[in-house]
Amino acid sequence: MIVHLVGNRPQFIKLAPLYHELNDRNYEQCIIHSGQHYDAGLSDIFFQELNIPQPYVNLKIGSGTHAEITAGVMLGLEKALIKISPEFVILYGDTDTTLAGALTAAKLNIPIAHVEGGIRTHYKGNPEEYNRIVADHLSDILFCPDKVSLDSAEKEGMIEKAYLTGDIMYDTFLSADSGIETVEDEIILMTWHRQENTDRKDRMESIIRFIRKLDGKIICPMHPRTQKCLKNFGLWEEICSIENLKIIEPVGYMEMISLMKRARLIVTDSGGVSKESSFAGAKCIFMLEADIWDDLVKHQWIFKMNPEDEASVKKALLFGKQAVRVAENERPQFYGDGHAATKMADLLEKYLFKV
Repeated sequence: MIVHLVGNRPQFIKLAPLYHELNDRNYEQCIIHSGQHYDAGLSDIFFQELNIPQPYVNLKIGSGTHAEITAGVMLGLEKALIKISPEFVILYGDTDTTLAGALTAAKLNIPIAHVEGGIRTHYKGNPEEYNRIVADHLSDILFCPDKVSLDSAEKEGMIEKAYLTGDIMYDTFLSADSGIETVEDEIILMTWHRQENTDRKDRMESIIRFIRKLDGKIICPMHPRTQKCLKNFGLWEEICSIENLKIIEPVGYMEMISLMKRARLIVTDSGGVSKESSFAGAKCIFMLEADIWDDLVKHQWIFKMNPEDEASVKKALLFGKQAVRVAENERPQFYGDGHAATKMADLLEKYLFKV
């Protein structure tokens, strides 16, 4: 039995290709959902659209502090893993769910594979950085999406268990993209959810000031936590007054791909969305100065912005003004060939059967 532990939107997207690949090879599998994303627009719809079976169990952790989420997942997951007794646990990304999964499986002596191993931001203000480090060092196999992450694993003494597979999100994107028509009118797509950008009123005010200066129609699927913080800080009416900004409910994966294909520019603080921008052909402004997708930054595809620094904002606005959609044959190709799931399944088989 192979257990997949997931808890949020990007993890569902990463799960789908590997689940289907292992299913085609007749592996017995089950999904454990931590419930870290519990809103239907951030959870249920992804299982439907990506044709993923319903979880064996939903731990229904919900929101809370990092300690509360991590501890809650560990308590529920330990019971489930003891009952299931899997041969392998597969973890995805860098959430508190991932951290809890690594700690729990390791203490039960269950082998671990980490999808998106080796990724580092080198930014201590990013709480997910600690999750990545712990998960990587406790894992038995690291699936690295790009050369940069493989090099990071080598620097930390993990090269013997690290493999360059390409990015599994590209697998999912290619599968979804084939069935979506491009719409002519162009937009600026914005997502906004990170703790670093929502835990202070002055930080949120600086982002609102930046949004006001963007030229073009902006569509923002609003994350529930961001909306809650805006309202708590008394900023909801202010952001709703921006004439060229359209706030919508969270969207499913297929609608998100459709929005990306309409975008000439993506403004985000999401690691996954910033990377997906290169798949979709839209340049990206990343609203943090943390290390993120180094190859895309060097390629001048992603511009890292500090919304509280006037000089950084000015450069970002110029970058955004000059951004145009990029043809498919001119987009950067740093994340494999769209067959990451096949490579991951091959590596799992070699480990399981000691080939």
